[in-house]
Amino acid sequence: MSATVKVHLLGRDYLLRSQGDPDLVQEAAILVEEKLSGLSRSVSVDTRDRYMLAMLNLAGEYLQEKRKNQAFEVERQGQQNTRLVDEQQLKKIEAELIERIENALDR
Repeated sequence: MSATVKVHLLGRDYLLRSQGDPDLVQEAAILVEEKLSGLSRSVSVDTRDRYMLAMLNLAGEYLQEKRKNQAFEVERQGQQNTRLVDEQQLKKIEAELIERIENALDR
């Protein structure tokens, strides 16, 4: 179900139709507004260029977070693999101990 969400960017209101969560759309608009406002104070470019720079900044931040997430996932997978190896080693040691105990009891 699509919803119409009103957002405010650089002094203008926009009605957006979105399939997503309206709160998420508002949060994204706030983030874009923050980026656009920061650019308007620091860089003298026309509005279209500010939009493009803001979007590039957001894309860059997104990609940085995506890379961090991928690195975290690789690390997590490595830890999981280490845990599996440790569990296998423990099972092997457990089986050896049981065998030694059974052999000792058979004597």
